[in-house]
Amino acid sequence: MTKSDLRKQIKDVALSNGADLVGIVNVTDLPEHKDRIFRIIPHAQSVVVIAARHSLASIRSANNQMAQFDTIHTYNECARSAHSVSRFLESKRFPSVAVPAFIPIDMQDPGKGMRGEICWRRAGVRAGLGSYGENGLLVTKEFGSAIRISGVVTVAELDADSPLEEDVCNHCGQCVSACPVGALSGGGAVNKKLCGENIFKYGFRFFQKFMEALYEKPDPEVQKIIRGYELREMWQNFMTGNYYYCFECQSQCPVSSVNTLE
Repeated sequence: MTKSDLRKQIKDVALSNGADLVGIVNVTDLPEHKDRIFRIIPHAQSVVVIAARHSLASIRSANNQMAQFDTIHTYNECARSAHSVSRFLESKRFPSVAVPAFIPIDMQDPGKGMRGEICWRRAGVRAGLGSYGENGLLVTKEFGSAIRISGVVTVAELDADSPLEEDVCNHCGQCVSACPVGALSGGGAVNKKLCGENIFKYGFRFFQKFMEALYEKPDPEVQKIIRGYELREMWQNFMTGNYYYCFECQSQCPVSSVNTLE
């Protein structure tokens, strides 16, 4: 199979399993994330960037639960596509890892779950899916910024897509005007504190305040737990349903190796 054939098949698999847009960027073109990418999989060469679109009617609905439900679906489409691409590449003997679209990921300091392993907006721009908008998000020609993004890290050396020469955003400023808390000031500038307090108003910070309120005068050990990494990690477990922290018996099983990559 030629590199061109493999590239086409990857995109076909992605698009037939939930993706609406797909692009490829070389790891060397994401130097800001190189160390983190190598933690995911050593010797990675390429990142497949996958985007799934929102239903505009759903995210514009006055019933916020409809927007939340559509967001879950869109994340799931990203995950389905990313895992399909990863499994396809591994069937061709290229170790690959599907990387989630959503945060939190790493709950330790200093990120505390607010920074993913890969900035998918940046990866999407460099993979030619679109350009940056006034809201700081990736804006695509097809769906604007109403998308979610994930991807696959792989050791396969793939021909990358070229970044767009055009600026997709028309800089109308509607996103800036629409922000209910004034977190956007244009040019991609975002007051993350204002934004986070609004979009995550019942997220981890609320949960942490709730835990603190359970104790009027918490002792130092309790306070340490409430403000520490462990509570953030517990929150991530609540969100993802993942309580496993060891995979040695699975990953080191020789039969598993024979059935996958050897």
